[in-house]
Amino acid sequence: TSRAVEKVMSWLERGDSVGEDAGDSLDQPLEELDLVQHQLVDFKPTVDVDGPLKSVKIASSDPVKDIKSVLAEEEECTLPTLAWQQVEKEEYILPTLAWQQVEEDQHGEFQFMVSHILSPEEMYLHPVSEMSGQLAQLEVEMGRIAGYEKLARVEEVMVGSVWAVLQEMWYRVRVNAVSHGQVELQSIDYGHYLHVDHHDHHLHRLPPGLASTLPGLAVKCHLSRVRPVQDKGWGKLALQMITSCLEGVDQHTALVVERSD
Repeated sequence: TSRAVEKVMSWLERGDSVGEDAGDSLDQPLEELDLVQHQLVDFKPTVDVDGPLKSVKIASSDPVKDIKSVLAEEEECTLPTLAWQQVEKEEYILPTLAWQQVEEDQHGEFQFMVSHILSPEEMYLHPVSEMSGQLAQLEVEMGRIAGYEKLARVEEVMVGSVWAVLQEMWYRVRVNAVSHGQVELQSIDYGHYLHVDHHDHHLHRLPPGLASTLPGLAVKCHLSRVRPVQDKGWGKLALQMITSCLEGVDQHTALVVERSD
């Protein structure tokens, strides 16, 4: 029995120590909770806000009450409003370009190079002049920037308007006629004709620079006092003969005469 009593006493001593440890472990969270609450009371954060809101400090024994007052103060502040700029629809002004005028000498003559021949009644020339000498620069500018210009709207494609179109190279073209869904165009720098679909025309606005300011370089001429033998008009043989005589890189001399009907 004495050994049993010793066992009981030993077990009771062990239980007391476990109880003390458990009590200590229960007291520790309570102490930590008191420390956290004390830190919350003394916590004074500073909030910086760009604009009309100023720095706000919180210092109180009742954090929840002060937070509500801060929120109320922020609600009274007026945030800046953004004013959207209104972009007006750009209105495109159709350029009006004249044709190059021939400057003859005192004898009424001028030097030229042939650009395009349709018949002896309709030929297009490049007079040897300073203005015609800008053709190469015009081609460079058109090839570099014309493709970046906006496409013409269908309602803008009207007779007399001038546009840029890509047909192996970029040309400045004038609208001669709009009929049955087709648009007849004529190159103002070379003289030849083009035809495009009215609703799928691929006509671009003229880029700034020479393209919008330089007059059309092709000058329309005809052979004076020459008529076709037949009433049907000029045949292929007549066109071949005049082409063989005038086309090429050679310069020719023409005499300006008054046209009589």
